[in-house]
Amino acid sequence: MRRFDLRSLRFHGASELWQRLPVEVDPFVFGGLEYAVPGGTVDLDLTAARVGDNLTLTAAFATDVIGPCQRCLNDADVRVEVCGVDYVRHGDSEGGDPDAEDDDADGYASRSILDVERWARDLIAEALPAKLLCRDDCRGLCPVCGADLNEDRDHRHDEP
Repeated sequence: MRRFDLRSLRFHGASELWQRLPVEVDPFVFGGLEYAVPGGTVDLDLTAARVGDNLTLTAAFATDVIGPCQRCLNDADVRVEVCGVDYVRHGDSEGGDPDAEDDDADGYASRSILDVERWARDLIAEALPAKLLCRDDCRGLCPVCGADLNEDRDHRHDEP
């Protein structure tokens, strides 16, 4: 799922609903390297709280992010837990003009369509550490020959 129609929410007198959405997350570039989530999807827990025709949307999920270590280029697998909130006023995200022709609103909903793919990707990006590493003590690559310093802890070059 990449988009979710907020009009499909049926409150039936309740002021809050919960729904789990399988959201597709395409591979993305971070720090010049490509990363992905396993299986290309996350299970996003969406909570929608209603006051009149306004909504407060909360998204929460946990996922692994896999790709190359930013120091040694070996495989890295980082767990992130995310939570985000978006406000929808009269069918458009807070900050958006419901009569505007473009979809440049600050939020993730426009004309009752929630862009869950973009929201999930942005939440992952916000939760990532500054560097994705295979392990906290990764030593990286030798700047002279490119040897993996994690495999050869005594690696060095004799100066001429």
